[in-house]
Parts: sequence; structure tokens; C-alpha cells
Amino acid sequence: RRLPDVDFFLGPDAYRDLPRLLRGEGAPRRTDTRLRPEETYADLRPGRSRGVNAWLTVMRGCNRMCSYCMVPLARGRERGLPLEAVLEQAREIAAAGYRSVTLLGQTVTSYRDGENDFAGLVEAVAGVEGIERIRFLSPHPADFTPRLLETMARLPRVCRHLHLPVQSGSDRVLAAMRRGYTRGGYLDLVARARALLPGLAITTDLIAGFPGETEEDFADTLALMRAVEFDQAFMFAYSPRPGTLAARAMADDVPPEAKQRRLETMIALQEEHARGRYAACVGRRVQVLIEGPAREPAGHWFGRSDDFKDVVCAPGPGRRTPAPGALLAVRIEAATSHTLRGTCL
Repeated sequence: RRLPDVDFFLGPDAYRDLPRLLRGEGAPRRTDTRLRPEETYADLRPGRSRGVNAWLTVMRGCNRMCSYCMVPLARGRERGLPLEAVLEQAREIAAAGYRSVTLLGQTVTSYRDGENDFAGLVEAVAGVEGIERIRFLSPHPADFTPRLLETMARLPRVCRHLHLPVQSGSDRVLAAMRRGYTRGGYLDLVARARALLPGLAITTDLIAGFPGETEEDFADTLALMRAVEFDQAFMFAYSPRPGTLAARAMADDVPPEAKQRRLETMIALQEEHARGRYAACVGRRVQVLIEGPAREPAGHWFGRSDDFKDVVCAPGPGRRTPAPGALLAVRIEAATSHTLRGTCL
């Protein structure tokens, strides 16, 4: 009613209707936001852009109901693709020439298909010939099992990188967010992961100015950042999402200027940590999956290391231009807070 130029308004479980609606067949509903618990799209294939990495959705929906998040309301409850359907797509991805696959789910570590858990799925995908690297986004700290960490440590094709959203370092704020873990539990998970996976890179998400966040709560977040020293972080000032518990029941009481100041403080601290984490790579030999030519300087190549750091590579003596998807050994010679630079060996 408010947007008369919109022909259809469809939810994520109505994608199958698009061809029929666009052809004008039957008497289609112009609005269809029903959630279908059985829909996984396991039999459909996405269009994929050319490159070395393919995205593979292994589950849909979310059961977590974090107080600030719209996903469970918009996408429904969790449902995983059958393991064999995931493997069929992984084999197709490998046959198409992709060398890396990223397994996707809103809380991907809670994957279940009735018999298999996420650790079993990762192990199965690691057995697909042609796939050299496996990553996954985004795990939930409360779903991380010892078996998953042990599986990651045992399988060299699983990248030494975890995106592990924490959102806040305050137990009081984490409880208000309904995150399902404590500050201590998160730090324990980080310690166990780093003990089992030497060289592990950890990235995260952080929110500044959640309703009720005090200066003491924010100081707890900064202290957690110092304890972990994340390789990178996505940082945001809180804004309410209509329909969520936080928007309905919690006053957005942190002043905008305080949110912005806290966000800028987090960003400055994270930049300091990233500079240190990247600088520690100088002098190391890393394996880089080449994606293509670097934007600059001319004649250099761009790729990513096993721990998902951007690497700009100079060709070594007599080195031919590699095809995208090549795995090359690179000696790191310089670093910024976001990029490594080195020479191919």
C-alpha cells in the first residue's frame, strides 16, 4: 500500500514462486511472507560468479532469538540441508574449478540434518577431491563443541580462521542480548581454539551502545578486546530493529554521541591490535590461494592466506603469472593493519 510501484513482496521461503509470478501465471498472491519450515532449497542451484571461492548454504533460519536480531522473525526456525545434498553441491563446486568453499548459515555450527552435526558435515566436505580450503560463517560461540575444534585441528583443509561474534564483553549486556554465553565462556573457547589450532586468526562482531550499556559495561568490552586481540572486527553502533525484543521492550537510552564515541574507541583499539597481529606475520612463509591480479602495484597478484588475510604478492625470479586458484608459497616482507605483502618463492 505504501509502495504502489512494487509488484510483489515475497519472503525468503517464496523464492520458488518467482518464475510463475513473473510469467503472470494463475492468480498469484502479491504478498507472501509465509515461513515454510520444510523449505531448504536443497534441489536448487544458485548462480555463481567466477572466482576461486564458492558459497554453499547448508542451513537456513535461526533458533537463537537474540534480542536485537531480526533473522529468526524474517527467516524462521533452523533447518539444515541433508548431508548428501551438501556433498552433491560440494562435488559440483569442485568440478567447476573452485578451490575453496565457504559453508554458510546464520548460526552454522548448530547445523543438524537429523543424523549429522556440523563437525560431521565439515569432515565430509573435507573429503571432496578438488576442494583445498574450507571456511564457515558464522558460528555461534554457544554451539562450538570440543568435537568441532578437534575436527578442525585434524583436517588441514579447514582454514585456520574463525569468525566468532562476541558483540559485547559485559556479562550483563550479553544476558540482555540473550546471547547464551558469558564473557568467561567466550574467553575459554578462544583459549581452547588457539591451543588446538596454532596460528589461528579470530575475527568478530561488536556492538557499541546496546540499550542499558554503561561506561563500565563498555570498559568490559575493551578489556575483552585486549585479552583476545582480534585479527579483524566488524563494529557497529546499536540501532533498533522494529519487531525485535530490544526494540519493543528496551529503551534505546545510550545517547547517539556516546554510541559514536564508544564505536570510535573500539575501532582505534582494533586497528592497534590488527597492526600487531599482521606485523607478527612478517618473515613468515605462508601459503596463498591466488585470486587474480592485484589492484596495485602492476604485475603483482592478490590472494588470501590460510588464516584469511589479504596478501599482495610480488612474483619471484622467473615466476610465471599464476592462474586463479593456484596455491603459492609466499614470504611475507611487510604488513599494514589490513594487508600483507610478500614475494612468491
